[in-house]
Amino acid sequence: MVVPRIRHVDRTLAAWIYEGSARDLVLALKLRSLAYAARPLADALWQRVAASGSRAAIITWVPARRSDIRRRGFDHARVIAESLAMRTGLPHRELLVRVGSQQDQAGLSRSERVTNLAGAFEAEGTDVPVMVVDDLLTTGATIEACARALRAAGAPRVEAGVACLVE
Repeated sequence: MVVPRIRHVDRTLAAWIYEGSARDLVLALKLRSLAYAARPLADALWQRVAASGSRAAIITWVPARRSDIRRRGFDHARVIAESLAMRTGLPHRELLVRVGSQQDQAGLSRSERVTNLAGAFEAEGTDVPVMVVDDLLTTGATIEACARALRAAGAPRVEAGVACLVE
């Protein structure tokens, strides 16, 4: 699996390719609101982190849009991040918030995604290395926008941990 280089991110860890059972789990989590589908995604990500190591001191997540949280009943990336934090023993904290409103990224090109997410995230100040967690990595635009906000807030290192990589 070749994980693309993402600006402002020191290292990206991806557990699975987005296909088959992994895809089914992500869709169950996001579209069918089945929070228990986060557990195997977090387990796979934990195995990847355990095998590769991490220098993160805290785990955070890409915050979902408010409308998606209302519809689903939970923030899917937060559920994965909390489960991963339990396995790693690292603390987890909501360091990122969405500001403004952005359209759904599905169907957008990389350049459209970058434009859509310009200024979309703000971060709480931190002076420790952070791992930002999300369910999918498609173009890297979302993780890049989050990493930019975390760096601006003082994070000396940003790692990304994603359950699935879209190839």
